[in-house]
Amino acid sequence: MDIHKHKYDIKKTDTLFSIAQELGLETSELKAFHNKNSRPHEWIKDDDTLPIWSEYIIIPDSVEALKKRHGELRSAEKVVLKQKLFERSQYTILQIIDLQVSGNSMIDSETEIIWECSKNKKEDSFFIDIRQKSHQVKYIKSIYRQLAEYMQKFNKPLEHLTMELFADGTIKSVVNQDEIKEVWNVLKTELESEMGDTIEEKNMIKGGDEDFGKTLPLIKNNTLYQLFLKDIYNVYSELNQFIEIGKQEYISQIFGNEKVFLNVKRRVEKENGIAKIKFYAEADSQNNEHLRDIYNAKLKDFLKEHYAYSLTWSIEYHVDIEIGKIISCYSKVKEQASSKYSHLIEHKIVLT
Repeated sequence: MDIHKHKYDIKKTDTLFSIAQELGLETSELKAFHNKNSRPHEWIKDDDTLPIWSEYIIIPDSVEALKKRHGELRSAEKVVLKQKLFERSQYTILQIIDLQVSGNSMIDSETEIIWECSKNKKEDSFFIDIRQKSHQVKYIKSIYRQLAEYMQKFNKPLEHLTMELFADGTIKSVVNQDEIKEVWNVLKTELESEMGDTIEEKNMIKGGDEDFGKTLPLIKNNTLYQLFLKDIYNVYSELNQFIEIGKQEYISQIFGNEKVFLNVKRRVEKENGIAKIKFYAEADSQNNEHLRDIYNAKLKDFLKEHYAYSLTWSIEYHVDIEIGKIISCYSKVKEQASSKYSHLIEHKIVLT
């Protein structure tokens, strides 16, 4: 690209803010691009003062193209969601889990997690940095609290994650994999001194070696990371109606991490600069017969009722279109093998 073809002629009344607003750019983005592609005496100053030695500033595309894209962002018939850089932001996450067996809550918990996140860009790739500031089990049945607090130690290697993202917002790779593995090795040494020599304990260590030696599959199968890094950055032209978008896999919480195949719909709405993206998924009855076999072999005699599997998953995002940032997300997954055996998991993610 010949950057000198992309110039904006400065008018007397212009400010950096007014130009950025006219072209649909962030002031920091416009300033950084101009300064990178101009000589020092032409730079926009730290106080955002426009260069007095130049009649123009350099912009990342033609004025016409930038205005067209800005118009699309404002259009009532289309939603254009693009990833953008953002400084460190804090998200509060509430996770609720309820496992019911024969009318009794076997696991009933409420956990609050606080993440600090930032997103930057290197060349054509986006990178997100997530640091867990807090992970507090606010409520759990007392008989499970000791186990929950012990298992929380296994979360330590994931307290800091840096990930490269695809253009749609999903995970491409885990950048700090070596750091995660090193944290796990230190933790493993501590855990081994506390553990006995049972098969269960050996399997826990083996599982940690696998998960933290190659962390990408673990993160992709985790519901929270699936939600926070979902494929929402796109151009949406069919608004206010549910659209079939194909199939998706879910890792069952009641059938030992078996895959569940889902049919998924999506609906996009736009209101006052906010994109509301809704997903609704149901288990595909024709492609989940392997679960029936597991149920009949392991659960039917215990529960004393016939297999009746269902799974529904509803998600709603609110995304600020201008800054490309999730404001909130609410997710609810209800899975059941029969009326006596069900699992519920809810997530509420809020920018705070």
